[in-house]
Amino acid sequence: MAYQTFHVEITRDETRDRGPVTIEITAYIDRMPENNDATVGRLARAQRGVWNSRLQYTGDFETLAEALAAITAAHPEADHIRCYEYSVDDEFAREVAPLLRSGGTWRSGG
Repeated sequence: MAYQTFHVEITRDETRDRGPVTIEITAYIDRMPENNDATVGRLARAQRGVWNSRLQYTGDFETLAEALAAITAAHPEADHIRCYEYSVDDEFAREVAPLLRSGGTWRSGG
């Protein structure tokens, strides 16, 4: 049985007032995310490090549906999510087709 975790990161461009958010989902397939700072099953405020971080919220989810529900609840205006896959066979995460929201439904943009 394969292990899979959907890691969500929400960042904001803080160089502009009311900068837009950027949302990314990385599907970790048969591997664990590098850091364990994310909460499981919900989005939580990201911890601040030594440097001022643009990372706003982060969370790990068991299913894509749970991740999308959390994103929609936190940012109902969001209409674009950058997506990546990171399997045990990959050295780096691979970018895949983004998810685009139209009419309240998320669909692959590829």
